[in-house]
Amino acid sequence: MRRIVSTALGALLCAAPALAQEYPRVELVYQHVPFDLFCEQWRNTKIEQSWKVVSEVGKPFQRKEMLAVLTLCPISSMSTPLVIGIGRFLDGPTQGNPRPVFLFSAELFHELLHTYIRPFPPPNSKLMEKYKNEPILVQTHLHLMAVMKQVYLKLGRSEQLKEVIARDSAAPNPAYRRAWQIVNDIEGHQAFVAELRR
Repeated sequence: MRRIVSTALGALLCAAPALAQEYPRVELVYQHVPFDLFCEQWRNTKIEQSWKVVSEVGKPFQRKEMLAVLTLCPISSMSTPLVIGIGRFLDGPTQGNPRPVFLFSAELFHELLHTYIRPFPPPNSKLMEKYKNEPILVQTHLHLMAVMKQVYLKLGRSEQLKEVIARDSAAPNPAYRRAWQIVNDIEGHQAFVAELRR
């Protein structure tokens, strides 16, 4: 049986009236009944507040609707197609030690930001020129992580941000750790966000 859970992103933004536009509606599609409880928890986290990105960057999402497929397959989440690996957020696959639901929100937000930051690389980016010799996985996450940090700080979610950074930095691929190092310790996130506002 196929289930669909929808969430409207428009209700969540504290954008200025001049930015009053539609934001993508994300449908979570899955075929596993235990996801019902998880998706109810997810809706209750008020993830919609995380979509403050438009008011911070000043550009709309290019798409009005997206479909996110939830899977128990042991694959990494990805933005195109939008697939979120859900096993690590459920009791069964983690033997009763699931990750907190806010990290699911962060993961979905991360993948949506890949679709938001278009074109890539941003035109005339001096920072991308500076980091052109970094691995492509580092490059594709610099502006993304900067926007993510800006939004989380604006929403007063610095503790959640610390956990997101810790999770990313512990990933097997060192590119995530390196990208956060550049964004946090070398350039500062605001420099990257400023390039997207131009």
